[in-house]
Amino acid sequence: MIRIGVLADTHVGEFLGVLPQVVLDALEGSDLILHAGDLSDGSVIRDLERIAPVVAVRGDHDLPSAPRLPRRAVIQVGRHRIGLIHGKRPGTDALVVVAHAAAGRRIGWDAGRVRAMARAFEGVDAVVFGHWHEALITQVDGVLVMNPGAVCPWGSLEGDRKPRPGAPGVADRLVRRYRRQLGPQAMQPSVGRLTVSDAGITGEILPTPRCQAPY
Repeated sequence: MIRIGVLADTHVGEFLGVLPQVVLDALEGSDLILHAGDLSDGSVIRDLERIAPVVAVRGDHDLPSAPRLPRRAVIQVGRHRIGLIHGKRPGTDALVVVAHAAAGRRIGWDAGRVRAMARAFEGVDAVVFGHWHEALITQVDGVLVMNPGAVCPWGSLEGDRKPRPGAPGVADRLVRRYRRQLGPQAMQPSVGRLTVSDAGITGEILPTPRCQAPY
């Protein structure tokens, strides 16, 4: 049996100063760790490697200090294969956020997003993605699809932080409205765990305490 720690969207150096100790505690005992993008700083990998070997992919918020990572990876674990990708789909993401803001409620788009992640790889038993800051475990045509949620789900929307000036501020307001429509559970930090055995791959979400962003 192999235990794989899974996390995404740590945003260290961007919205968090360091990787919270509660996250490291939750991943303790892992044989391998997968990071599904938006480190944002390379120190995250160094911290995680104190626990277990790390495989990470590039996100859309990685800073210049982050290592140059691949956009996707396939990891062989025993006789099983796991696809790892951040999950950003250019063009589609903005449409989803705008549609939610216009509707004023949650709309049914999740199934399409999950199918797209499952189709991103061929011949895998599981797919791990991030980006959306919302934990999820499901099955698509026999493939386990997991988003572990985000270590820093609030991102630039922490507390009463003012939106940025100009066009970025418009995006901040839309994203804030979108995330509020998802409900308070969407702001709960979490990581995940995959357990690989001869019987297959199972997954679980591990909520973690919320850490105050220092800036």
